[in-house]
Amino acid sequence: NEAQIGLYAGLVTSAFAFAEFSTGVLWGRLSDKVGRKPVLMAGLIGTLLSMLVFGFASSLPIALLGRALGGALNGYGGPFIGGALAEPCITYPSLFARGTVFDRYPFLLPNVVCAIILMLGILVGILFLEETHQEKKYRRDIGLEVGRRFLGFFDLCGRRNPPVKCIDANLEESRSLLEDEPPPGYRTTEGSPRYPSSRSLSPAAPPYSRSEARITWARKAPTVGMQKAFTRPVIVHIVGFGILA
Repeated sequence: NEAQIGLYAGLVTSAFAFAEFSTGVLWGRLSDKVGRKPVLMAGLIGTLLSMLVFGFASSLPIALLGRALGGALNGYGGPFIGGALAEPCITYPSLFARGTVFDRYPFLLPNVVCAIILMLGILVGILFLEETHQEKKYRRDIGLEVGRRFLGFFDLCGRRNPPVKCIDANLEESRSLLEDEPPPGYRTTEGSPRYPSSRSLSPAAPPYSRSEARITWARKAPTVGMQKAFTRPVIVHIVGFGILA
């Protein structure tokens, strides 16, 4: 019924918002247990699955299921390129002939394009996104190791065998960053009234290991209960989000 198009569009939009509203707190608590990176990757994968289901939808219930799936799986809002790529057999008849899969599913093309972009985003996230959780970031990340090895094939000078001067410059820059020394014009051997200079640090004090840092963070991390988490601004935002859904 074309007279109910506004209602159908509202249902499709609300399905995503309501599902995300219902599961947002659960995904937040899960990120505290397993880390931020896995939850972000799950959100991208959920968005990808949601777009594929929505693109192959041939009825309103399937379209609602696809949008609700994206919200429940911590997905992200859809892009705004559907108007340019929707119904390609009508918009671009020379490129997309009648009787093809894009004619049967007129909204498949924009979702497939977005799914490809999301696959690239997932690959980049697995290889180069670092964990930011104070405790989980010290565990081994195989994807990050593979990404660093991939970048290791490209040296800073853009050659396979860089000249000696370039290697010396890179080593000097890395050494200065590690030693945390001030520039030559600002070097001093006197300590600051508040902070000692880098030369006055005791060399006998070793840096924290990963296990020690993890234990220290666990001891200092405050425990926030549900009552403290749901402050008045948070409740107002949740209620507003629920009204919009």
